Amino acid sequence: MVRALFFICFTFLCVGIGFGQNSFRFKADITTKIKNVDGSFQYTKGSVCYDKNIKKIIYKITFPQKETFVSFDTLVYKFANNKLLSVVGNPLKPEYSIYHFILNNDISDFGLKKSSFSISNIEKVDNLVITKWVPPSANSSILGNIIVSTKNKRLNTVLIYSSKGVLLNRQIYKNYQSVNGLEIPTEILTVTYIGEIKKYQMIEFRNVVINEPGNDSPYNFNLSIN
Repeated sequence: MVRALFFICFTFLCVGIGFGQNSFRFKADITTKIKNVDGSFQYTKGSVCYDKNIKKIIYKITFPQKETFVSFDTLVYKFANNKLLSVVGNPLKPEYSIYHFILNNDISDFGLKKSSFSISNIEKVDNLVITKWVPPSANSSILGNIIVSTKNKRLNTVLIYSSKGVLLNRQIYKNYQSVNGLEIPTEILTVTYIGEIKKYQMIEFRNVVINEPGNDSPYNFNLSIN
């Protein structure tokens, strides 16, 4: 469950404050669908909210069972029935998530412009602009190139490679919606490659709200519940 939800934070980049400084809150209904190796599917439904000033990603799951997951700093907290059930490590801080990218208006380049990656090549193929980003030498043993394509200035596809040139992850961003001047992909398909195995996950956002006024408590979940 945790891996399914937090894979949408999948990135190895560091981002800073972007142009969307007036956008600070993201809220939406979320559905995830994972295709298992045996062809069966797992579904998760609920809501997500994030305030970039508080830096907590809060998932309130309603199906298949009621649970709450909170990503804060480098930890993920799991709650049910007003009790803390577990705390696990998470290498990806909320500041590196898609929600932070969206609010900072950094999503079109996957946050790479403000990272330590650099552009090595740009080409146009039909209606796509394809940019190849290369890692700094210090990180080359961990991660390889990242290929980003945009269509009409919107993030379309991200390909993440290992330092040996093996494709690790493919992300496809679809069905954009403009909310408060921000371009938001409401469907994200991710494919993770593990040897010969491909793992598929579809994420859908609905009823997106930016900068919800008042109603502060959902954005700052109390982690001290016992």
